[in-house]
Amino acid sequence: MSSKRNRSAWVDVRDPPQWVKDAAYEWFADLGVRSQNPVLHLNGTSYDYRVQVEETGGQVRWHYYRRQKPSRSRMPRGSLAAWAVVILVFLVVVVTGGGDLVSSVRTLVAGPPGTPGEDSTSPTPGDLETGPKTIDYPYVLRGGPGSIRFDAYRGVNDYLSTQYPASFDDEHDYWLQFVDDGIQDRYLKQLAENIRASETVPEDRARAAISMVQKIPYVDYPFDTPAKYPYHVLYHQNGDCDEKSLLLAYLLRELGYGVAVFHFREEQHMAVGIRAPARYCYGETGYAFIETTRPTIPTYAEGEYGGAGRLTSDPKVIVIADGDSFEGIWREHTDAAEWNRIQGMGRELDRYTYGRYRNLAQWYGMPY
Repeated sequence: MSSKRNRSAWVDVRDPPQWVKDAAYEWFADLGVRSQNPVLHLNGTSYDYRVQVEETGGQVRWHYYRRQKPSRSRMPRGSLAAWAVVILVFLVVVVTGGGDLVSSVRTLVAGPPGTPGEDSTSPTPGDLETGPKTIDYPYVLRGGPGSIRFDAYRGVNDYLSTQYPASFDDEHDYWLQFVDDGIQDRYLKQLAENIRASETVPEDRARAAISMVQKIPYVDYPFDTPAKYPYHVLYHQNGDCDEKSLLLAYLLRELGYGVAVFHFREEQHMAVGIRAPARYCYGETGYAFIETTRPTIPTYAEGEYGGAGRLTSDPKVIVIADGDSFEGIWREHTDAAEWNRIQGMGRELDRYTYGRYRNLAQWYGMPY
């Protein structure tokens, strides 16, 4: 092999451009396309990109690569000289021509009002509601299956992909912007209404929302990958721990509950907290623990989650909204205690204990 570096070689990229991620999410969500094309190839202006996924143990790891396109040939010297003359004449005209011409030049460079880079009015529903698709999200309630319908739009997804989250000194303000975006709010409120329509008992609505988000496939992005909005999780039908937690926090807030997110900095993990009686809460936080990366029993925090392993550090509690307490979570707390006891008994279980283990798994939609 030559000692010189191959300039056309594929190089691992930890944080590709947003348009690459969006195309990758679309490809991953379409099983038919992905089965025919297990590797996604994309052409950019300066780089070509390649996307692969690795699925192991129910988790998905993304791998992005890029390689530089061959450089374009230089402009002939004669053309450079001609352009230099044109620019020089143009500058002379600008200097002697007054403010009207300068104003016209600014308009030409900046673009007309409403183009990217300038303040513009919010997009209308007609602008956003393009490329519709209807998705039925499954959930499990006391062992019984259900589903919640959501009408998603490519236009909303594409618009939100251009709205990069702002940086804040305060972590609370940073995460809150993901659940307070006015555009996605138009559509996520309808999802909350569909949850209300799916169950008549208020606390069962919370249980349905929890199960629905837990059953959305989890993906493990590199730690420095920017978070997506809750709408993106619904549109692409996947998300990591913070994205799925923010989606559930939004829904529980809309259902009237006091809700927070737990940020475990040491483990680089996020979970949800719902307001509950103190004896069912996680430590002294005032909120009961809910894992979102996979189906688990609410209040159960003894597992290994989202590549973070066991949670041992004290989380930062980021309050999303005040609201009602989930008083009926004592049922989940009782089941979680039994689940934890069975987990500690090893792999060999007697028939009765295995039956309880299987029943609890089916009750909460957990694999067994």
